[in-house]
Amino acid sequence: MDVDPLSESVPPRYAIESDEEEDEINPLFGESASAPTKYDINIVGDLPKSQTLVVASGDAGKFWAKGAELGEQTGAVFVNKVQVGLVFNPTWTSSTVIISEVLSKLPLSAMHPYASAILESLTPNSLAVLDTYPTPTYATDVLIPYHDAPIRYLTSETLSFPKSQAEPFAPPNLISSTSASFLTTTSSSTSFSRTLILLPSPHIPHAPPKVLSPSNFSQLEQDAVEWPAALINAAQDLVFHSLAAEGEEANTSKHTWAVPPSAQREKAPKWSTQIGEGGMYI
Repeated sequence: MDVDPLSESVPPRYAIESDEEEDEINPLFGESASAPTKYDINIVGDLPKSQTLVVASGDAGKFWAKGAELGEQTGAVFVNKVQVGLVFNPTWTSSTVIISEVLSKLPLSAMHPYASAILESLTPNSLAVLDTYPTPTYATDVLIPYHDAPIRYLTSETLSFPKSQAEPFAPPNLISSTSASFLTTTSSSTSFSRTLILLPSPHIPHAPPKVLSPSNFSQLEQDAVEWPAALINAAQDLVFHSLAAEGEEANTSKHTWAVPPSAQREKAPKWSTQIGEGGMYI
């Protein structure tokens, strides 16, 4: 009689056990998505409307503000009661200036509502945004070191600058900060020109936070990058040149940005309790 040598062997594992992997939670699939965060955008202050608007964001905005003689803070932009934008109306320009995201960074989902609320409220006839781009990850045919990197720009108009002043921000590079929302957010008001001026930065930006943190005023005293005065003045000239077609004063270009003396920088910024979490004087 023939004997099957496998007749008394242990049955295959799959014949007697269920696949334990089916009972495990796949880490790639988290819990059900929570409801999206709602953002309450509140703009305070008696701010002029239908004028040119400058938004200086992040490291570029913080450093530029210290030498731009912006004067006393005249308003603020709050996101869920957190001050994100500081508003100024300098005497040397008719433009409203917002220093944005120097106290708290916006989550990705808050960028569009924030930009949209500002544009809907102030209804600018022209917009210029000052921000940075990371030179280590900027894709070019030839590697350009940080100290040789140019100012770059994006614009919704046919505006162009001489290559000696600035170069286009070119594909495949992308802008993923709040500045992108300012350039692309639609507005119920009439269309207006939008220009983004980008200072080179040696730092790769962190990913946007998942939640909005309280305002941190200590960040105002810390500079991630200190650009040469000549470069800041060049960027400032480009910002206001892009607004000139919409009535910005010609003498704006004569305003010179200067690095504040160290003694003044140690004392600045000064703030009071007149505007939200604290006014600011630069």
